[in-house]
Amino acid sequence: MTSELINALKMVADEKSMDINVLISTIEEAVLAVASKRFNRDNLQVVFNTAKGEFELYEELEVVDDVEYPLDQIALDKAISLDTSAVIGSTVKSRVIMEDLGRIAAQSVRQMIHKKGREAEVHKRFLNYKARIGEMITVKIAKRNDAGVVFELGEIEAIMPPSEQLATDKYERGRNMRVVIAEVSEGRREPRVTLSRANPALLQKLLEMESPELADGSVEIISMARDQSGRSKVAVRSRKKDIDPVGSLIGAQGVRIKPVMKELSGEKIDIFTWSDDPKKLIASALTPAKGLTVIVSEKRKFAEVIAPEDQLSLAIGKRGCNVKLAVQITHWDLDVMSRKEYEDKLARMSGQERRERDGAGGEPLSGEVRENRSAG
Repeated sequence: MTSELINALKMVADEKSMDINVLISTIEEAVLAVASKRFNRDNLQVVFNTAKGEFELYEELEVVDDVEYPLDQIALDKAISLDTSAVIGSTVKSRVIMEDLGRIAAQSVRQMIHKKGREAEVHKRFLNYKARIGEMITVKIAKRNDAGVVFELGEIEAIMPPSEQLATDKYERGRNMRVVIAEVSEGRREPRVTLSRANPALLQKLLEMESPELADGSVEIISMARDQSGRSKVAVRSRKKDIDPVGSLIGAQGVRIKPVMKELSGEKIDIFTWSDDPKKLIASALTPAKGLTVIVSEKRKFAEVIAPEDQLSLAIGKRGCNVKLAVQITHWDLDVMSRKEYEDKLARMSGQERRERDGAGGEPLSGEVRENRSAG
């Protein structure tokens, strides 16, 4: 029995990639819980005797002159017989015989095998899905609940919370959808997988499917921004002089971008060429608005954008969506206004404020950035 128990412990430790001492400690805790409940005591201890290959139960007793509580205390003369170094105030351990201790230990081992096996399987699935974060997959809608849309994902169910959904999508039971794995965390029974339709990674994967230049690296996406309302912006750059980065994503007569828009339920996608000049970059990011004047403050990474009256609503966008996306994709804070609003703003400034502003700004950029193109 001794060798059998030790061999079983070693087998479990090896199979579950556990330190055998950690496994033994876990079983000791499990046996102790049973013993403490049975004896209704909290001064017990379970120890695995490696020489005998068995679990042993001990009680910890305080050494005293006069014993008042036999379950917690022991007289000095008896304590010395257990431990010659015992003194008043110290504690000693005394063996407690529990006839079915071995059976309880064996049962704990079996339960541990089952528990660790289950945990190892869940952890393995967790690592598998974690390695796939950002991957585009096709999944079927199973149902909806308070947490969001539930999808069938192999042996588990994945969730798409409202924050990862598109307003333009119709989430109907049984429908197949392309999504990206956005987040993975460990759960008690299964890994928790969060899927997304609003994540920029999904748009990038779809664009790569349609654009060979993007897929092979001839064209690269520098920055992206998406909004759940069905708007997005993509800033691209070509690594080869003879390749039009914007055209490579849109295609002749929109042949490449249209399948992407269809997959994303008609999402409107603005694609423009990235520029290291912040004025050009900001003007491009605010497409479809035209004729913009951009005044930048490099120190504050802040820009004032003056839009013609007939372009102001386009620059700002519905519920501020266009300017919000421009801020996200450029990483600049923007203040978009009309010419009159700009002049009123200047009029309210003191002389010192105007000098500081002019010193931090620069020459304005006027006009349309012609290579900007908007899909949808």
